[in-house]
Amino acid sequence: MRWICKDDIAECLPQEWRDKADREKQKLFALHSLGDKKKVLNRKASSDVWREFYQLLPESLKKKCWYCEAGEIRSDMPVDHFRPKNKVEEDSEHEGYWWLAFDWENYRCACTFCNSRRNFDETQGGKGCRFPLVNPESRACCPEDKLLLRNEIPDLLDPFEPDDEKLLWFDGDGIPIPRPEANEDEERKVKNSVEIFHLNESRIVRERNKIRLDVERNIEKIRRGDDVKTAKKELKRMVRDTEKLSRAAVIYLRAHRDLNEVKDILNLD
Repeated sequence: MRWICKDDIAECLPQEWRDKADREKQKLFALHSLGDKKKVLNRKASSDVWREFYQLLPESLKKKCWYCEAGEIRSDMPVDHFRPKNKVEEDSEHEGYWWLAFDWENYRCACTFCNSRRNFDETQGGKGCRFPLVNPESRACCPEDKLLLRNEIPDLLDPFEPDDEKLLWFDGDGIPIPRPEANEDEERKVKNSVEIFHLNESRIVRERNKIRLDVERNIEKIRRGDDVKTAKKELKRMVRDTEKLSRAAVIYLRAHRDLNEVKDILNLD
């Protein structure tokens, strides 16, 4: 999971794109039939808005999936509607958050494995239209439910929430788990996210394990006093938030915070 600062996005969206998104939104709101609204959402003009949003993002925000932090190892990264626009799996009567379809604050950059439902022999996952809430009885169902929308508490990790990335931990095999100090609500939020975003899919688990081994190799160099400068430089690169799986690198590096070099890399006192 990667934290994304909304200000970094707002700064790169020109008025031309905002106007285009607003025009598509107005077309949507002018229709009375839900079926007609869904037809608009399936038009190329609508998908162009989301595609152009992604193209306008700075390269630093396009290097890896915001959910799993993988890049090329898990295919492309389309735009996910955090609150699903067509339907909500957890509520069969919900018609989807269609009114947020052109609101960029509802967009997240997600790889195909995180965004689309997939089944494998050992795991299944992918967000699809999943959107669990801690308070499902208070789910917003229409544009007029502004207060309900503000009070919704998503029961899954969100890249726009600065503290959410800290809830995700990894064991010695690269398998995602809640952080050791997590409370019951936080544990549930992490477990939901592991399944919804397919964070336990075997290939990305193996990649995290490789990160652990790379961390340990460089730590061993530091402990031996063998080319410490190069090892420290490599570890510092691995924990940069633009690097793939950097959260795993941070977690595995924290285990060696007895070293002053590691404290320096992680900005620990």
